[in-house]
Amino acid sequence: MEFLREYEVMLHQFDVRKNVEQLKTLLHPDLIEIGYSGKTFDFDMTVRELPLEKKPDHRVWSQDFEYIELATNLAQLIYREARMDIHGNLSRHAKRSSIWVRDNGQWKMRFHQGTPTAAFEKAQT
Repeated sequence: MEFLREYEVMLHQFDVRKNVEQLKTLLHPDLIEIGYSGKTFDFDMTVRELPLEKKPDHRVWSQDFEYIELATNLAQLIYREARMDIHGNLSRHAKRSSIWVRDNGQWKMRFHQGTPTAAFEKAQT
């Protein structure tokens, strides 16, 4: 299920977040996200607001992916994520969880939650 990790990481990329068609390919129409802030977003809000984001001064760092098969066409990813500055320093640490569903042969994110967490050390790649 390495491809689910790749899909998840794609959603961290600025160019993907700006591309409505790519978002529609990766996100389920019934998406619900509970963000780091605690605010809830649905599919329409996400597809409307992500392309309006300004280019960040950081990149997203993610590590320690765990994969759980919930059913034949249903999987959960749990991982740690943080913002990484140009010097490699991490900040705004979170535990992330996503539920992916296979819909007409295509895996799509159906649920996502980000929860603030204590700082963690950057894993070696």
